[in-house]
Order: sequence, then C-alpha cells, then structure tokens
Amino acid sequence: MRACINQVTLGERDFRQVVEASARAGFTAMELWLPYVEGYLAAGHSVSDARAVLSDNGVAAVGACFVMGLLCSTAEGKRETFDLAKARFELCQELGAPVIACVGDGPDEPTPEDYRRAAERAREVGDLAWSFGLTVGIEFVAGFRFLGTLATAARLVAEADHPHVGVLFDVFHFWAGRSKMADFDELADAQVALVHLNDVADVPRETVTDAQRVLPGDGVVPLPDIIARLRAAGYDGCYSLELFDETLWQLELPEAASRAWAACQRLS
Repeated sequence: MRACINQVTLGERDFRQVVEASARAGFTAMELWLPYVEGYLAAGHSVSDARAVLSDNGVAAVGACFVMGLLCSTAEGKRETFDLAKARFELCQELGAPVIACVGDGPDEPTPEDYRRAAERAREVGDLAWSFGLTVGIEFVAGFRFLGTLATAARLVAEADHPHVGVLFDVFHFWAGRSKMADFDELADAQVALVHLNDVADVPRETVTDAQRVLPGDGVVPLPDIIARLRAAGYDGCYSLELFDETLWQLELPEAASRAWAACQRLS
C-alpha cells in the first residue's frame, strides 16, 4: 500500500514546513488541499515556488481537494462552479496533481431523472478534466441524499463511462453512511480514482462526524478487509490519509507527521 498524506491532515500551516515535515516522516506523496495552496499563492508565492518546494523534498502531488457543485448546478450556478473548477484544474495541472476530488452534490429528493442528468454532466466534467490531463474522483458523502453511498457513486461513474471520471472512496464516508460491504461489487464497472484513508472512533454511527476521524488502527473500521476489496476491484493507487483532527493540528509539525506516517505503516 502506497500511503500519501492529505495536506489538511496536518492543518493550515506553512506550506513549505508541511511538505518538509511530511518528507522527513517518510511520505513521498501528498494530496494537496487547494484552499490552503490558494492561500499560499495569495500570500505572494508563485506556482513555481510550490512546485519547487515539492520537488526539493522529493514529494509528488498525487491528488488534490476539491471541486464541488459540478454535477447538478444549473444556469448561473453552473457557470460559477465550472469557472472555479477550471481555475483549480489549471492549478492541479501546473502542480502535477493528476486526480482532483469532486464532492457529490444534488437535490434532497432525487429522482431517477436527476441521476441520469448527473451521469451526462459527469461526462462533461470528464471532458473538461481530460483537457487539463486530469481525472475527477466523484466522492460520495455520508448523509447526502443524492450521492451518499459507494453503490450510488459507482453506478453513476459506470453510467458516465468516461476514462477521466472515477470514484473517490473515503473510508469515513463508507463507514459512517449507508454503504455496505456488498457495494464493492458495484466497482466491477467503475474505476476508483483515489482513496481517502482514515479510521473511525468507536462511537454510535448515528453520532459520527468528521471529528471522529482517527488515525488508522485507532478506530473500529476493518481496514485490511476494505483495502483487500479495493485491490480486488483493481485499485493500485495511493491511499491518502485525510483527517480533520484538532489533536494533530495542535502538535508540533514533525510529531504530527511522524504519527501520521507510523499509523499508515500499520497497514503496509
């Protein structure tokens, strides 16, 4: 298993220091958190600066988070979301990140027609991503009425049938939502673009929030089984550690990065 670290896992800190600490801990790959990267650029740094920070530390950008609102937005909303997506696609292209997460969206009371239109839109998004040399990972989100399960996301990706559109699988959203182990069968016709790795604390699932994401091995999710099922579905890419853990954010960067790396090694 090739582990990488999502930039958000170490918190909103200096970009260079985050990359350096990650590299020293053992990570050779990073999933960029684009709002943080944009903040780095807004502070007066250039894209070339960011590329150099990654290159100098031997860290490859293997993915980025995120775009949203692309599947079901209409009229002016579509124009705005696509404009933002184009800007972020271009940024990913310049930084060498080949996969970008697309958070699912949609109506609270979806109909079969909504899913049909979303599959058509996913092809449009795939064409746009292809023009930048990228693949879009459609992320299902626990609790969403429209794209809330692995099965639904996989079916939408299969219906879109676009080589630059895949499923973004997040362990947390799989475990906290209504997905089932049987849903992995749906991946027979849908590629997985990227995996977000995490564990979930031992609390009632009805009470789970992002705050209950914990390091691999510190929770109750059967991670070896899930990883085996992803491999069986043909996935051989990176597993990006994505947590929103204030405990990690409050640690000194070298300690936080070391803990993150050590946790990922439990699954190697």
